[in-house]
Amino acid sequence: MRFKGIGGFTAAACTPILSGMRRLLCLTALLAACPLGAEPVVLRKTGNPAVVTFEYITQDEESITVRLPGRDTVLVYRWEELDQEHAQASNPRVWEERKLLLQSTEEASMKKKDAAANDDPFAVAARPNSPQDLSRNLAGELAEGLKGISVNSAAFLCQEANIDTLVFWRTYDELRKLSGRPAGPDMEATKPSDDDPDPANAKSTPGNPQAGKASKAAKTKTAPRSPAQQAEIAAHTAKARADFENDVRPFSGAGYVKMLADTNKARFAWTVLRRASEDRRQIVAALRRQDAAAAELSERTADKAAKSEISVFRKSVATLADSLEKVTREATTMESGLINEAQAVVARLPR
Repeated sequence: MRFKGIGGFTAAACTPILSGMRRLLCLTALLAACPLGAEPVVLRKTGNPAVVTFEYITQDEESITVRLPGRDTVLVYRWEELDQEHAQASNPRVWEERKLLLQSTEEASMKKKDAAANDDPFAVAARPNSPQDLSRNLAGELAEGLKGISVNSAAFLCQEANIDTLVFWRTYDELRKLSGRPAGPDMEATKPSDDDPDPANAKSTPGNPQAGKASKAAKTKTAPRSPAQQAEIAAHTAKARADFENDVRPFSGAGYVKMLADTNKARFAWTVLRRASEDRRQIVAALRRQDAAAAELSERTADKAAKSEISVFRKSVATLADSLEKVTREATTMESGLINEAQAVVARLPR
């Protein structure tokens, strides 16, 4: 009697089926034990139209490791030399992995910076926790030394803005004092004489350089300087030249802003800033940093009164920064609101 297997099949009839199943199971086990073929990745270099298909191996934040199909040689390419837009469009899975790598690296970097800031007492002290802290930090930012202009630029400035040379150097020294710097030349040796510049020249002050313009133009070439005036101008010029050449940085952002807030001297500061482009950029950058710090503080502050004060602070520094960015050599007139904007920032400085 013959044994009938499952479904009525005999053992002999089942043998081919079982053998096929064994082969399938063996093949499945073999595939599970061996790694799958490497994922293809399509790359091209920046500026090179040639596109090459590689087998993807691995990558890090700066480079990708691949090899040509059928070859054992490993190739490493830096991401910066590859066309990354093409790589992103052609290899979405590889690019997604890259994004995750960069994100984790950025998060680790931020944590490291935060830890360093917490360990650094100066960094901790600089982080504002109140509107008063903002004022102190603003004063610190604006106390950084600024270079001013060269002596040659000063001569052109006097001619362009119709400022008497002696008036210019005396106001220049006032700007130095407002900046918290020592007086320029040895003032005992070059004490301003009792003889003011001639009346026509005296009318052309930094606050109103157009006053007396016609008479000034006619007299400045002929009006003689007293020996004391000549010595004072020479001393100021020599000191300014030495400061500029030796990177002494006699001014500060606070000095410029305070002079801009002075109705009678604002135009002088504006005229200097037109030529002192690096000073202007540094002042704007300082104001922008303090605006950002105030925004961060506002997010951490729950008190309504404090938030209102922070809002006023932000508006004052941001508005002045916007206006100073418009002060260029091409600008021929000083904006009417600049004085009030500077006064608003001065009001935010510690008393």
